[in-house]
Amino acid sequence: MKPNNPNQRKADVQSVGESLQDLIRVYRLQGRLTQTRVLEAWPELMGRPVALKTTELYFQNRKLFVRISSAPLRHQLFMGRSEILLRVNESAGDSIIDEVVFL
Repeated sequence: MKPNNPNQRKADVQSVGESLQDLIRVYRLQGRLTQTRVLEAWPELMGRPVALKTTELYFQNRKLFVRISSAPLRHQLFMGRSEILLRVNESAGDSIIDEVVFL
């Protein structure tokens, strides 16, 4: 009889990373994780001044909703919304939004 090697993996055992990826895939959480990463990266994507004036930021129906407390800044960002759309999608590594809506 061959002794068991405790360092040897069994065929049906997978790493924690693989298990997490399977859970993310099964529960279809990849989109939410990507959105969360974009929300966390907002200050880096837009800069500190914009981040400080951002009071609300959320995704809904492939749209990014951004509430800005400064009307002049909101107008300026509205004029550059196509660039913001590109930055967000590039940061996500995929096309996750089709429109940016300023509130």
